[in-house]
Amino acid sequence: MDNTECEPKAHMSDGELVSACMEEIGGGIGGTDGNEDISQALDYFFGRTPGLSGSKAKDPNASRFVSMDVQNGVESTLAEIMPTFVTDNVAHYQPTSEKDEDQSKMESQLVNYLFMEEYNGYTLLQTCIKDALLNKNCTAKAYWDERAEVEYETFEDVPEMALPSVLQPNKENQQVDIVEQVVTEEANTEQAEMMQMAAMADPQAAQVAMQGAQQEVQQAMMDAQAKYTIKIKRTTMVGKPVIEAVPPENVIVSGDHDSPYLYDARFVAHEKVETQSSLIAQGFDPEIVNELSDYSADDVSRNREHTEYDSADRSTRNILVYECFYLIDFDGDGIAERRKVVISSNRLLSNDEWNHVPMVGGVATIVPHKYQGLSLFERLKGIQDTKTPIVRAIVDGTQLSSNPRIGIVTGEVNIDDILTSRTGGMVRLNNPNSIVQIPNPEVPQSSYGMLEYFDTMRSEYGGSAIGTASQAQSISGDTAHGVERVMSAMELSNAMIARSVGETLVRGIFIQMHHLLRENYKGELTAKVDGKWLTSMPSEWVNRTAVSVQIGSSQAERARLAGVLSQVVVSQKEAISMGSTLANEEGVYTAVTDMASLAGIKNPDRYFVDPTSKEGQQANQQKQQQQAQEKQKQEQVQQMMLQAQMKLGEAEYQKSQADMLAERVKLQIAQQKLDYDSEISLLKMQLEREQNQNQDYKDGVKLSVEKEKQDADIALSITELELDAQRDASAQYNENREELQ
Repeated sequence: MDNTECEPKAHMSDGELVSACMEEIGGGIGGTDGNEDISQALDYFFGRTPGLSGSKAKDPNASRFVSMDVQNGVESTLAEIMPTFVTDNVAHYQPTSEKDEDQSKMESQLVNYLFMEEYNGYTLLQTCIKDALLNKNCTAKAYWDERAEVEYETFEDVPEMALPSVLQPNKENQQVDIVEQVVTEEANTEQAEMMQMAAMADPQAAQVAMQGAQQEVQQAMMDAQAKYTIKIKRTTMVGKPVIEAVPPENVIVSGDHDSPYLYDARFVAHEKVETQSSLIAQGFDPEIVNELSDYSADDVSRNREHTEYDSADRSTRNILVYECFYLIDFDGDGIAERRKVVISSNRLLSNDEWNHVPMVGGVATIVPHKYQGLSLFERLKGIQDTKTPIVRAIVDGTQLSSNPRIGIVTGEVNIDDILTSRTGGMVRLNNPNSIVQIPNPEVPQSSYGMLEYFDTMRSEYGGSAIGTASQAQSISGDTAHGVERVMSAMELSNAMIARSVGETLVRGIFIQMHHLLRENYKGELTAKVDGKWLTSMPSEWVNRTAVSVQIGSSQAERARLAGVLSQVVVSQKEAISMGSTLANEEGVYTAVTDMASLAGIKNPDRYFVDPTSKEGQQANQQKQQQQAQEKQKQEQVQQMMLQAQMKLGEAEYQKSQADMLAERVKLQIAQQKLDYDSEISLLKMQLEREQNQNQDYKDGVKLSVEKEKQDADIALSITELELDAQRDASAQYNENREELQ
């Protein structure tokens, strides 16, 4: 083997690198040089094509109507697609582990907020999607833009000892230069020498004097110094992330690239027009920039309408620049590495190692194994070409019906009267047969059917939202499920376009944004997202390439989902009211916030409290405390009721005892009454038997009877007292019972 074959290849020269890049640009896909697809799509979009041709081009009265199918299809498709990207989280980063879930969620929220709020994500997506619908591809560029910001300041009568403090940078990455310097007052050398001699003669006294009158001494020293009026220039390198939509004709991709993704393309170039001042601010050598040739719109075939502008100031003149991201073996080790090469006027402006492609590609309809996709313009171009002459024929036929062509006999008709067409106008004739009407060809009725047919084809090819109203009206008598099926079928095509854009363009943008913030952002990143402040250090983030794109629903799909969620909320409420564990507060919160989001309400958590949040936990604790207090009150009431029932039982027992005592007293009284009656009867019998006895015996008997009567009266008194006691007990029982009730 020849040893010379194993020797490492030398580095490429600047000329070789420029030649390789220009060769790729010449054979690549895209670019403004000779690319006519862009201008053709714009002509159809703005209704400039198809134009008049043949004899109609010479007829000023012919209809110039152009069917706007391309514009209507693009705008209606865009109107149906854009709501799918108006979500709180367009995309989120996948966690690498279980411990990474909270961090990945916070990073997703921050990047989504920056993309939509700080970097005008809605406008960016709208521009890119319209590019894809018109021009096969769309491209966004996400990069860290670092430029020099220049400020001038003037200071007058600055002492010499204060110059270092004035020239100190007041920001990071700042350089301060003196532009002008004028001596406004010479130094007082005599005063300075006297102070120096005094200090040398007695250093200790000079030090004591300095300590006792420090301000006066410093002022004297400043007065003794020279004073200057200076003008300084502060040059600060300021960096910030930039995300912009790049016109498709300004993107050049290697001709053999077979994917809509650009991160692995061998060659990607951004053709752009910069000013001389902008190139110098980016750090390029001013001498080289000053030698670059001016750019003129006549140099290449520009496909968009631009106003020709020649700057009177050389610093703002236009320069055509190619920013290339090339996978090439520059160092000769046999392995291709990514490099960023900036070229203008076939001169190398910079050549740096680079580890990624900042360009992000996207397509509306993917074509297998092709970089370029299928545009909606290509699908609707034929319909616009076909409908335009049909409508022109109908318009021309209607005009001919109002003003038909006629034949006249020369010399027998006044030409001025014929040419002046007015309602009720008079035409002077020499002969009634001097005017002959020429029959006009009628537009066939099938032309109207053809227009309807092409409108149907337009809805099938794209732009289904154009016919949504008429389709909904035609099925207005159908069931809700029938309407839903028809509307969903009309949305399928645009839903696929939205998904294609999301998986190509949006995914790449979020990967690139995360990379830019992680590599370049200094300090903490703070933002208020969904009513909460989030703070994170992008420099501490891990590298993330796994992104899940969240494509939202269309308006019809959102309405359907909102209806389903309303039924879910009703079912959850029923389950909670029945005490079932099938639903809880977290599930209800998720359902109602999702329903509000589908209705288009941003930050629905302003109206509901998340049970898992700090506020929700505090409210739950307060609710539990209130429930505990209510339970304690119920227990106290139950205890009071129990005590009352016990008192009521005691009162009932006392009443029963009083009733028993009253019954016993009644029985005793009845028995005593019987005994008394029997004794009276016996006494009466004895009195009757002893009527004939002597008077003494009668008196003795009488006394005995009175005594017995007194005893009976005493017994009756005792009985009445017992009855009174019984009545008092009954009254006390009733009073206690009423009090308890």
